[in-house]
Amino acid sequence: MVSPPTPQLTTLPATTPIEELVAVIKRDGGLIVSGFLTPEEVEAANAASAPFFDVTAATQVKNQDLVEMGVDFHASNTKHLRGMLGKLPEHVSKIVMHPVWNGIMHEILKTRVEAYVGEDLLVTETSHIISLAVGFNVGPGANDQVLHRDQTIHSVNAQEGSLYTSDVGCLVAGTRSTKKNGATRVVPGSHLWSPKRIPKVEEAASAEMEAGSAMFWFGSTYHGAGANTCTPGEENDRRILYGVFGCQDFLRQEENQQLVCPEEVARTLPLEVLKRGGWTKGAGGCGFVDARDPIHALGFPQHAANKALKAAAAAAVKA
Repeated sequence: MVSPPTPQLTTLPATTPIEELVAVIKRDGGLIVSGFLTPEEVEAANAASAPFFDVTAATQVKNQDLVEMGVDFHASNTKHLRGMLGKLPEHVSKIVMHPVWNGIMHEILKTRVEAYVGEDLLVTETSHIISLAVGFNVGPGANDQVLHRDQTIHSVNAQEGSLYTSDVGCLVAGTRSTKKNGATRVVPGSHLWSPKRIPKVEEAASAEMEAGSAMFWFGSTYHGAGANTCTPGEENDRRILYGVFGCQDFLRQEENQQLVCPEEVARTLPLEVLKRGGWTKGAGGCGFVDARDPIHALGFPQHAANKALKAAAAAAVKA
C-alpha cells in the first residue's frame, strides 16, 4: 500500500506580490514567508528579548491562568513573553509596519460594508489591528500543543467552505524551527472544514523554517506547537518565535494592548503602530473616547499627525 503524501506548507519569498501570498493562504490555510526579517533584525530582536526570557518562568501543564481553551492548552516548558509591544516596541513595530504583514492582514481581514444613512450610501472598508503580541521560548522537553483554531477567542464558529476569519496568526522565527525542536504543526486546508470535523495529528505539516522567516495562517486553520524532543545543549535545542497576530478592527483584541503597553512607551510609537494597536478609532468608528480617537483624549503628540492625515484623506475623497 502506498503511504499518503506528507502534508506540507508552501514557502514563498517576502518579495512575492501580496496577492500571490494571499492566494496561497486562502488555498491552504497557511503559508511560510522566507526572508521576512533580515539576519541583523533577528539578532537584534533576540538580544532584546533575552533579558525578559531569562526572568520568565516556563509554563507548567495544568497550572495556567488562561483556561478558556482548557488547562492543557499551552505546551509545557515554554516561556511566554506577554505584552511584547510594551517590552520590545522597536522590534514589534518592525513587524507591524512590514508591508508583507500589513498586506496579508488587510487583504484577509478587510470587510466592505455598505449601508444607507438616510438617502446617502455609506461605504466603509474595515481594517486590522494587533490582537496579540507575544514571544515564545520553547525548551527541550516541551510537550506538543493540542490542535486548535484561534478564532474561537472571538466566539466565531467555522463554516464549511468559508474564507471568513476574524483573525490571522503570524509567527516570526527568531531561531531555526525544525520538527525536532517543535516546529508548529499546521493542518493544510482545515480552514475550510466543518466545525464537526476533528483534526488528526497525521494530517498536520511541520512548519519548519529558518530564522527570519514568518508563518501566516487563518484563525480557522487547525494548528498547534510541536513537541521539542531535543537534548539540552544540542544545536537549535531552543525555539524562539515572535507572534504578532491581527484581528478585524471592530473586534476585541485577545491581549489588551493599551494596558500592556505603558503610556510612556506608547507616546514614542509611530502613528501607524498606534493605529494597529487600537489607540485610534476603527474604520467604522469603534473604540472612540468622547467620539474622538483615544490618542486625542490622552494628549498624545501623534494626534496632530493623525488629524492631518484624516484631513488629507477627506480632501482626496472630495476631489
